[in-house]
Amino acid sequence: MTFPFFSSRRLRGIAHVAAALAVSASMMPVAAHAADTFPSKPITLVVPFPPGGPTDSSARLFGKVMADALGQPVIVENRAGAGGTVGTAAVTRQPADGYTLLWGGTSSMVVAPALYPDLQYDAIKSFTPIGMAVRGPLILVGRPALTAQTLQDVLREGRSKQATVASAGNGSVGHLTAELFKSESGVDMLHIPYRGGAPAMSDVMGGQVDYLFDTVTLLYPQIATGKLRAFAVTGSQRYAKLPDVPTVAEALGKPFEAYSWFGLLAPAGTPAPVVATLTKALASGAKDPEVIKQMNALGLEPVGGSPADFAASIQTDLAKWGRVVKQANVKPE
Repeated sequence: MTFPFFSSRRLRGIAHVAAALAVSASMMPVAAHAADTFPSKPITLVVPFPPGGPTDSSARLFGKVMADALGQPVIVENRAGAGGTVGTAAVTRQPADGYTLLWGGTSSMVVAPALYPDLQYDAIKSFTPIGMAVRGPLILVGRPALTAQTLQDVLREGRSKQATVASAGNGSVGHLTAELFKSESGVDMLHIPYRGGAPAMSDVMGGQVDYLFDTVTLLYPQIATGKLRAFAVTGSQRYAKLPDVPTVAEALGKPFEAYSWFGLLAPAGTPAPVVATLTKALASGAKDPEVIKQMNALGLEPVGGSPADFAASIQTDLAKWGRVVKQANVKPE
């Protein structure tokens, strides 16, 4: 039988399309089955910093609870280097199947992109957000011998004479928070960078520098013993262990937030069913009593939010810190 209204070329084209559709249809059950059975093998969780710090400890705590929820081991792999960017970039080169994940944080996901335009990854395009795991505010502290007793004193004195403010280094979260504070409050502070939070804190306690912005994890023990004076927290609400210390937003009368956070991400293109499974497991970690206890001891609040919420937070922080870096002309070390 012949079909005079179809040319042989067109018939061949139809045959090719039909074959492609048949192959596609045959693959759909396989993809669906893979998502349904996820995870069927151990998961690697890349921590882009060395063992022992809050990034590593939070990842291991969550990883243990997630392993119980997923029924598969979650193996933490530390791939440190270049402020977290080496391990972060490495994850983008892995298959988007949910078996290699990133424990991303403020420094590698939103600060580094603001400082380094030639990174090997894009914080938005290279990743599929799973959820924010934990976050914690920074604290503005000062040496006890300062005449300023309250945040209002800091603002008043800082608008009439220059003070000094330490940080863990050029481009650190504490440095950028100090620059944001200067911009929003009108105070005059000379930035003094150090190689790490501990030496910066030591010189503030020793009276060589006036102020410091850094994490609750580092500063709270010294505040509790009276070696440092806490003036403000940078979160949206007061820190539970320092109920008398106001937020910066309270004093300024306008929004002001700066957080250090960690969250779970996968390579871009990870299937939605796999993302949903991982988000549920992450949420189980955020609700675990032992995780909550240990994170609170570090000044961190478990979140376990949705992928959409996490994506929005990353977008907001990218815009904020990018603006601060540009306005203050911050250059990395």
